[in-house]
Amino acid sequence: MAACKQGHIEKVREIKNDLLAVLDGMDYCLDWKLNPTEWSARELIYHVVDTPPGGVNGLVKGILSGNITEYDLWSDLTNVTPERLTYDLPRIKADIEAFINDLLDILSCMSDTALEETTVMMHQKTRLIDEERSIDAILTRTLSGHIQEHLVQLRGLREALAI
Repeated sequence: MAACKQGHIEKVREIKNDLLAVLDGMDYCLDWKLNPTEWSARELIYHVVDTPPGGVNGLVKGILSGNITEYDLWSDLTNVTPERLTYDLPRIKADIEAFINDLLDILSCMSDTALEETTVMMHQKTRLIDEERSIDAILTRTLSGHIQEHLVQLRGLREALAI
């Protein structure tokens, strides 16, 4: 079990480095889109740090405290607020750091048993799926699936901008 917890911790650290690195040099183009149907870097970042609502860090914290026994998940929300539209790159990077550091703190205090055995009911509202998930499954899908897919999109933006 410990290898699983440690694997998540290592993945979170890797994601932190990847997210911060991919944004380097993008100060001037945080809201640029290759085409109107795609997301900007700002939209991708806030989608990652705030999906599910409150972020995966808030979700896991709520599950562990017993305050969350089920949660709703919607696809394709950018989570960009009018306030977030005003943020410059240092502020966006600070939000990423806060998200990652909180998640690392939660993981470091979590028992291996809680990671694998604590479950919650997920209601995927966009796709009409209800599914019981362990914290391990939530983290695996988020860290190795969801966030990785959006890192690919962020790298694509960099490439299109020739950064």
